[in-house]
Amino acid sequence: MKRSQMMNKSQPEIKKSKKKHQFSFGRLIILTFLVTTFTTSGWKLFLLQQEVNGKVAELESQKQTLLEEKSGLEQEIVRLNTPSYIEQLAREQLGLVRKGEIMISPKKQ
Repeated sequence: MKRSQMMNKSQPEIKKSKKKHQFSFGRLIILTFLVTTFTTSGWKLFLLQQEVNGKVAELESQKQTLLEEKSGLEQEIVRLNTPSYIEQLAREQLGLVRKGEIMISPKKQ
């Protein structure tokens, strides 16, 4: 009887170990899937972050260029609004003269 009891005890233990082994294999598959998913997602986020950082740097460069251009244009506006420059344009482009001056033009050929 002891022998049969030992055989009976050993058989369920084998079944339990198979179930336990199968359960571990299922966990391994799930764990592998999760690790792969998180790694892939992390890599995609890393690449997206790199792309965003590159775009930010490019936009900062454009911003600096535009600010310099704005400053130059503001200085030109100040210069264009001076009375001496307006007078110069009136003389050169419109042919205007001051009171008492005589305009001399070269002879056209």
